Amino acid sequence: MTASRPDRALAALLVAALAGASALGCRSPGAKPIGPAIDSSVRFAARVPDVADQAAAQLAEAALVSDVERTQRLLERLRAIDSVLVASDERPTGLVPVATDLANATQSSSLAYRNATRALLESGDLDPALRERLSQARDNDPLELASARIRDAWQISFGRAFNALAEPIGKSIVATSLAPYRLARSLLNYAIQLYNQEPLPLQRRQALAHWKEFVARYPDAPEADALQPLVEEGDIALAETLYARALRASERALEESQSRAALVYAGRALAIKPEDRYALALHDAAERRLERERALRGRSLTAAPAEQPLSPAAQRLALALLEPGADIAAAANALLESDAEGPFADEARFASAIALGDAGEEREMWRALDEIAARPTERSNMARHARAQIDDPALNPYRAFRSARNADRALRAKWVAVGPWSRGAPKRGLPAPIEWVIGLPGIAQTTLAFPLRLIQLPWLGTLPTARLAAVHARHYLAASPDGDHSAELRDWLSDFERKRDNWIAVYNLALQEPDFDPERLGALREKAAGQAAEFASREARGARRVAMYRQVAREYPDTEAGTRAGMAAREAVWNATPQRIRISRGFLVENPEFAGPLGLALDPGLLDENPVNGELHDQGVVLIGGRSVELSFIGPDGDGDDPPLTAQQRLSEGRYARMVSMLEETSFRNALLDPDDALEFDPNRDVVFERARVGLSDEIDARPLAESSYSYRGMRERYGMVRGRESILPFSLVLQGSLTDLSLGAFPRINAPPETPDAFLYR
Repeated sequence: MTASRPDRALAALLVAALAGASALGCRSPGAKPIGPAIDSSVRFAARVPDVADQAAAQLAEAALVSDVERTQRLLERLRAIDSVLVASDERPTGLVPVATDLANATQSSSLAYRNATRALLESGDLDPALRERLSQARDNDPLELASARIRDAWQISFGRAFNALAEPIGKSIVATSLAPYRLARSLLNYAIQLYNQEPLPLQRRQALAHWKEFVARYPDAPEADALQPLVEEGDIALAETLYARALRASERALEESQSRAALVYAGRALAIKPEDRYALALHDAAERRLERERALRGRSLTAAPAEQPLSPAAQRLALALLEPGADIAAAANALLESDAEGPFADEARFASAIALGDAGEEREMWRALDEIAARPTERSNMARHARAQIDDPALNPYRAFRSARNADRALRAKWVAVGPWSRGAPKRGLPAPIEWVIGLPGIAQTTLAFPLRLIQLPWLGTLPTARLAAVHARHYLAASPDGDHSAELRDWLSDFERKRDNWIAVYNLALQEPDFDPERLGALREKAAGQAAEFASREARGARRVAMYRQVAREYPDTEAGTRAGMAAREAVWNATPQRIRISRGFLVENPEFAGPLGLALDPGLLDENPVNGELHDQGVVLIGGRSVELSFIGPDGDGDDPPLTAQQRLSEGRYARMVSMLEETSFRNALLDPDDALEFDPNRDVVFERARVGLSDEIDARPLAESSYSYRGMRERYGMVRGRESILPFSLVLQGSLTDLSLGAFPRINAPPETPDAFLYR
């Protein structure tokens, strides 16, 4: 019995509804593609040159021999060919813009080439890569670069003056009574900046270098005559800048007792101004100090002859100090008993202190050395030696630890008291007393925020002084694990490392304590193992990562993290490949030319967002060594967040070489068009690609050091939906408040232009 038409319609509606509900509530299942994912059978026939190709070759030949007339004639022929193709509704050859740039290169003057390049950039049919290259060529012109740096210098100068007025006025919205004070302080700081400004700032030094480059490259250009006076003025200002720098460096070296450096910098200043009195005074002062240092060093290398022969007790002490295992304490005590105030009594006391240290009497040793160091150096032979041993952090790490701890407490206390003034007055290039006088109003204002800093103190973080104290504590425990202060330093260092979540260090410190709670020790062991396993997982190189996993499994075999590390090491060894050069799915989507027949020749269905016919996972494609690639697909559940299904495929030698060449060309082109898509440095990747291009891919280099883990990723993977960009506006609106000086306000600020990548060459 057959169903009626209404019944059939109802059944169809039910089926459609169920299908819709299934589509809304469930994912489409994923699957591997049927057949090879990469088409290795793609072949390209040899291209037969046509009329346009022949004209382009002839134009290149004419341009290389600087035949301007023939070059222009052939360029017109290419333009005519493109006109015919466009009139016939066909694609143009695309050779005209490149040929035009080549013809422009035959211009007789640099000015003509720059004008021709600007005219070519104004046309709208340029390839993006050619447009970017021409833009860089235009922007890299020495005159353009010099003009840009001069604009930067003017923007910085104007911005400083504008900000000096706008900022104090804007920050006085809440407290208008403080506006005159803040404005006066801002103008004072601006005047100090002008006073300390170099005769030739950084941007003008760059402009001077670009002017010199242009004059040297194009001495017959019409602009060279106009630039010559600017170059001469710049050289004078540059000499003044170098002279002032040399003087400041010489003064600083003298303050830090670096006589050799002070002499060198003073010599540089005299080379610029040979008759300068101040530079001569610095040079003479450095010379006198250096001569005195050399005299003292020579004196330290000489020994005065003994006025009388050594006594028998002194001889026995000298032999005891030289003989291994000798009783130094007995020999020293014997010398002191025979002559307690003799010429070698201090040596005997110093030797006795050393013997106390060898016997483990740490406190007594340092007490004895303190007594020797307290003696007048004019009457004591060993006072300086004892003081040097006491003050040496390597020999007396406990004292260095206490000093660092006290410095840390003092720095925190000063920060609570005076805030940012705890490290001293800001350096303005003025004498220190004047800097403090200028800062007195700021100190008074900062003191008002004392309660707020007291609240912030627990979250202040670790200061460098605390890290230095930790270094000295580790040195002490390494040298004296059972010393008199080992328990104290171990407890402090354990608290310090616990605050930093350094559980490996906390666990190792706990192992040194004989009565540590076993239950707490087990918990620390588990945390230390987890931290070590996490460090191993971050390692990019496969061989090193496996070694780190194995070390975790060996050191912590009875922990869950150690077990997971052992399994991870086993899995990494099982899946190890000579190379791991990854090409993500995002990169393939954003670069369809590389994914297409000219590059990887990937099946288009793998990127159509339909898991049923096989969909490439976000992991993409991995070059695993030789001519083999590993492809990752979305699993049967259709969820891209789950681990992918993998399959390997071996490419033909020609296909692999073409794919590698296309990958490099695509990445270089992307880097040229977008600075954010820069190609990172990886020598192992470059070696792999070079071997592929010359047909040596099958000769696999299996050394761990030859592995590359480079990843080609799409821009969305790197930056998400929106990339951060710098504002093109020369100013910004600032909303600023500070608890330190109780200020709140909004004001415009002129932004300083960013420094160029080569700015460090001109500092």
